[in-house]
Amino acid sequence: MPASKRSRDKGSPDLAAHSRKKVREESDSKRFGDDSNSVQRDASQRSGKGLDVELHPLLRAQTASIPTSQSKDPNLKKKKWFDPAAYNPYIYDTNSVSRHRPKPLKFIEHGKYVKQGEKLREKLKIEEEERKRHQELESRGLVPDISLNEESYQPSYPPLMEWWDRPYLRDNNYSKVNDESRWILDNDDMPVTSYIQHPVLIQPIWVDSNESSTMPMFLTKKERKRMRKNDRQIRYKEMQDRIKLGLEPPPEPKVKLSNLMNVLTNEAIRDPTAVENRVKQQVEERLQKHLADNEARRLTKEEKHAKIYAKQEHDLAKGIFTTVYKVKSLDNPSHQFKIDVNAKQDNLFGICLKNPEFNIIIVEGGEKSINHYKKLLLHRINWKDRGASNDAGRETESISGRTSTTHDSEGECSIIWEGQLPQLNFQKWSFMYSRNDEEAISVLKKFGLENYWRLAKSE
Repeated sequence: MPASKRSRDKGSPDLAAHSRKKVREESDSKRFGDDSNSVQRDASQRSGKGLDVELHPLLRAQTASIPTSQSKDPNLKKKKWFDPAAYNPYIYDTNSVSRHRPKPLKFIEHGKYVKQGEKLREKLKIEEEERKRHQELESRGLVPDISLNEESYQPSYPPLMEWWDRPYLRDNNYSKVNDESRWILDNDDMPVTSYIQHPVLIQPIWVDSNESSTMPMFLTKKERKRMRKNDRQIRYKEMQDRIKLGLEPPPEPKVKLSNLMNVLTNEAIRDPTAVENRVKQQVEERLQKHLADNEARRLTKEEKHAKIYAKQEHDLAKGIFTTVYKVKSLDNPSHQFKIDVNAKQDNLFGICLKNPEFNIIIVEGGEKSINHYKKLLLHRINWKDRGASNDAGRETESISGRTSTTHDSEGECSIIWEGQLPQLNFQKWSFMYSRNDEEAISVLKKFGLENYWRLAKSE
């Protein structure tokens, strides 16, 4: 059956579709008006051919306002639904590409990075100084222990004013303590005078003091012997190691007559006389070498005196000590000789003042010399021995020309004062004489020590 005849049948599907399309076009023409139909007809006539597809509503609606540019309202960007009135760059003739506005040039300020480098170097310098300060504190043991939470401890600083001075000063510090008008001395409840004794200010524990508070450790005789023994063992062990390594030749055996057969067994059996003579010669050589070494180490008389004098000067530099003795009688010449010679040998300064009533001895020097001289006067000299002339009991003529009998009581020596001095009062050691109390006081007054005579006389 031909296609034209099939399309004209009443019940064919093509005819039904064509009728539905025609009805739809009539309804659209009624809805949008004749203008849209005329536009559609003109477009189909110009094109000549078409796909017979319905136009988009936006293409039909020419009455809608055409936006000239994109909306700047920020709320429009938030809309996610389709807006038919939105600007369509594919339809309108306006330029859809936004104009490019170049950013203005921003030049770097001169010296910007130099300043940044200086700031960085300053920061690194501060960090390095802080690290060195921390290392110094750590070496001195002043870094707080984190395990004990010592970094949270706060040292207690001394108050501006002590509590015992607060009632007597009008201020709350010691800045005007020398101003008498700021004192409160007229209070009846706390009557005091102007002689206020302030305590000595003590340096805080965190302030470093130059004086070392550590005391030297002294070893006993037994400990010193043990240390010498250990040192000898170490040296002997080192010598054995050098011999084992071949750095030193082994020493010859020390042969004596007692170990002759043990050391030189075969030689002693073959020729005992020759071996014995050789051993005696070695023993004699060792003895002579020992004596020669001792002689080389021995100091001369001048060197001995210089060594002793240097020790005494070193002892005197540590501190000046003095002792004052009262002796009832110095009639025995041996006692005077011992007092004089020992004072010179101990490098002491002072005076031995002789008087008919009693004698006074003042010595100044180092601590060791003073102790040695004290043992001489208190223990080594026998004061009961007054000499042959005094034992006879005859009368002797005194320095003043008058006669007096010898002392019936036994001679004695006692210490009336001892202590430490800031400086020496005497330039040398000497013997002096006086006939009475006035002369003795006048002699000691030259050195500013006349109170020693009054103290000795009062005892």
